[in-house]
Amino acid sequence: MSHDADIMAAFYRFRDALMAQDTQALDELMAIDYRSYNLRGHLEERDLVLDVYRPGGASLEEWDLTDLQLEVFPEVGILTGRGRIAGSSQGHTWSHDLRFCDVWVLREGAWQILLSQATPMEHPEE
Repeated sequence: MSHDADIMAAFYRFRDALMAQDTQALDELMAIDYRSYNLRGHLEERDLVLDVYRPGGASLEEWDLTDLQLEVFPEVGILTGRGRIAGSSQGHTWSHDLRFCDVWVLREGAWQILLSQATPMEHPEE
């Protein structure tokens, strides 16, 4: 497999693990120094994300993707795109249209997500 295919496979495993609240798979796919910036611009570190998506935590029911673009360097992949996510947390449902940027790194022969950033889209049709 090419790096492109490997990164995309890791990305879809990451998405599926979030949706399944599979913290074991998330633990393997997230770099030890993983961090993300959520839709409000707040920093979320690895342990918080693992806690939020544990069984019984936040539930992600929809994650539709468009406009995926991947740039690959020897040990880094940058994946950008648009998406619609929806789910629930603590009895509240939510949905967001967003643009995202994920940085993937090759460590010990496996691609891991290092950094995620999401930006809300007010007019997703544009």
